[in-house]
Amino acid sequence: MNNLRALYHRSPYWKKLVWVILCVEIFFDLSTVTSAEEVAILKSADISAYSEAITAFTSALPSSFHVIGEYDLQGDMAKGRNLARRIRASNANVVLAVGLKAALAAKLEILDIPVIFCLVLDPEKYGLPTDNMVGLSLDIPFRQHLKPLQTLAPKVSRIGVLFDPQKTKEMQSQLLRDAKALGITIVSEEVHTEQDVSHALNAIKDGIDALWLLPDSTVLTENTLDFLMSSTLEANIPVVGFSAGLVRSGALVGAYFHYADIGKQAAQLTQQLARQPSSSLLGTIIPPERVHQSINQKSARYLHLSLTPDILRQFDEQF
Repeated sequence: MNNLRALYHRSPYWKKLVWVILCVEIFFDLSTVTSAEEVAILKSADISAYSEAITAFTSALPSSFHVIGEYDLQGDMAKGRNLARRIRASNANVVLAVGLKAALAAKLEILDIPVIFCLVLDPEKYGLPTDNMVGLSLDIPFRQHLKPLQTLAPKVSRIGVLFDPQKTKEMQSQLLRDAKALGITIVSEEVHTEQDVSHALNAIKDGIDALWLLPDSTVLTENTLDFLMSSTLEANIPVVGFSAGLVRSGALVGAYFHYADIGKQAAQLTQQLARQPSSSLLGTIIPPERVHQSINQKSARYLHLSLTPDILRQFDEQF
């Protein structure tokens, strides 16, 4: 800068040259600022799962990305549509929709900006994704769920499932199809209230090698969880969970993702879509990039299962 000042005072020619140099510098400085990619976040409600994913998402974005706002529907679809219209009118290059209502609001109002949605159960049921959307699936393939169980109990062939047909019938049906393809028999029993759980488990426990838990709020309640864990252990039946919490509570094994992993994966997709807004990813649903496998060692020992170092190394989380 001192050299530029010296040149500036030498002659009119140098004055003009200095002005040109300064203008070029200013232009590039402004172009750097305006080239920042802008991202908007739309969330269905302020709950811990969404917050965990969003925190990981924003932390994983490079400095060239700017989050212009985090908009909370507070569970209100009418409010969500208004917020989505506001986002559409902004300079957002990519939108992250977290939760079902946020995804639906984006579907209805944001038609010309790439949208990534996450933490949405059964998105196809709601016509998701549309052509300008890409979804992160919550589904972990049956084979990946089965793998940690077979590591400890390779001879398992009959798996029990309790389900409420009003809530998890589709999951149960998919489980039947996936298990059949791998030569596994599913023994199902319906429950309609939490009071049915004890009777349903007693009806199938003598004919199964393991119990498979679905995210069914009728089957899994504060009142039934202890019963399921204690009854299966007493009957020497391993339980397959779908979260770290269930494995900590006594399920033998589990395969699941962390909400933070979903947020990080969404950040990677945001960078891809910012570079290619018409990416072939749009209109698709992508499986979780990282799946965790965990084991409850106390349950394994109670069930007299071998826990060699080689076996334990296959589990990235141990309780």
